[in-house]
Amino acid sequence: MKDVIKQLSELYIIQRGHYLIQYPFGYKQYTKGSKDAKGNKVKPLMDWQFEKHLEGIMTVGTFSKFFSKFMTFDVDFHDAYQAKWVTYKISYVLYNLGINEHYISFSGNKGYHIDIFFEDLISIEQAKKFFDFVINYAELTNIFDAGNKVEFRVTDKLGVKLPLGKHQFSGNYCGFCKVEDGLKVMTETGSHEYLFTIKKIQRKQVLDILDMEDEIDFDSDTIIKTEKAISSYVAPENHTQSEDYSISRAIDLLQNGLKVQGSRHNSILLIGMYLKYSGLEEEECNVELHSWMDQQKTENYSSSLEECHKDIDQVVKDIYERNYNLAATNKDLTVSLSEIKWIMDNCPDKNQKLIAYAMLIHSKRHANMQGVFYFTFNSIASATGITEKTVRTQVNKLIEFGVIEAERNRKVKGKVSNGKCNLPNLYRINFDVPVDSSTDTFVTNSGKDFSQCLKYYFSDKELKKMLPRRQYESIIA
Repeated sequence: MKDVIKQLSELYIIQRGHYLIQYPFGYKQYTKGSKDAKGNKVKPLMDWQFEKHLEGIMTVGTFSKFFSKFMTFDVDFHDAYQAKWVTYKISYVLYNLGINEHYISFSGNKGYHIDIFFEDLISIEQAKKFFDFVINYAELTNIFDAGNKVEFRVTDKLGVKLPLGKHQFSGNYCGFCKVEDGLKVMTETGSHEYLFTIKKIQRKQVLDILDMEDEIDFDSDTIIKTEKAISSYVAPENHTQSEDYSISRAIDLLQNGLKVQGSRHNSILLIGMYLKYSGLEEEECNVELHSWMDQQKTENYSSSLEECHKDIDQVVKDIYERNYNLAATNKDLTVSLSEIKWIMDNCPDKNQKLIAYAMLIHSKRHANMQGVFYFTFNSIASATGITEKTVRTQVNKLIEFGVIEAERNRKVKGKVSNGKCNLPNLYRINFDVPVDSSTDTFVTNSGKDFSQCLKYYFSDKELKKMLPRRQYESIIA
């Protein structure tokens, strides 16, 4: 086992101060010298953790800030056949470019990792440019959306799990595989043997393809020492984890409408892509856009309203049939201890807790820079498992409690039905406590894992004290 650990470290690990561990209950990030949830000082990644990784008890992942020993194409698709097809296509492109030394492993869940290893290291910037070049060469960007994509790894924020371990959620073995074998996952013994056949390349081979000058004038030893030194630095956190300009622009249009003539079509397209990105189905997106168009001032568009509505029908059809997507980040999100405590303290009802948590996660991905995000009642119901009628009632309660604000359009205050003004679907969370800077945080990609988040931060004994009996039985037990 020691020789396997040494080889994994030689191929993947440039520093041991910043790493991640996947447990059956979720991910944890660790930064050497910081404090964990229990107040203990975090230690660097140790060989015993590699042993547990190889035994399938935990799964180790790594990060790099400026330079790396490797780069990864992280293929992640819901459909297993599409994941294979994309992996085949990337591998084919790499062979065409002369990068024969690339190695594929099963991620254990929905896709594959395609790794390239470098003898003399590569900068993250250089690796990312090559990643983009390959993805564009393979003409894959048109099939990406929020849940189906190929991501570049490794960075200081996007870690990557090492192969030869077990995916802690699915229980699948993350072994190596070959295109010529139909990506059949090798056994543990076969994967260990294959690990020692891996060959590294010079970064010049990649830079020549990109026609780039090599601006790195440090030797590998100096670079590795630098990575080790900076791996323990913890940057201050921000509660808002989504800052894409396109999101801000789309929400501004939803709130404030058209401002000048000549921008209507592009505005409809941008809003439509944002609504799709926020989880709306085609019909829901169509209804929302027609309603939005009816609220616009006539002096801000030149076509007839009938023509505008016809344009909306065509734009929405194109967005969903041609799979147009908003260029926004789909990264793993973190929930801090202070955030989950704030929800527990401010939301007495079980359903209020579930809705507030779903909104928190949704806002981290979909909010603009002012914290405003779009979330329909139907989508909230889907994320929480609560009926839409109950969602409407509890959202009103959360607004009354000051947990969230309903962001009303300054020009149109909402449609009136039966004498009541309907709530808009734009919200802001009134999170009013500082986000703790601990790196020992719950990592998620879903708004449906509230119970896992609670179990991550609190013991069963603590949860029984914090929650009324029925809430404990419903959420935890």
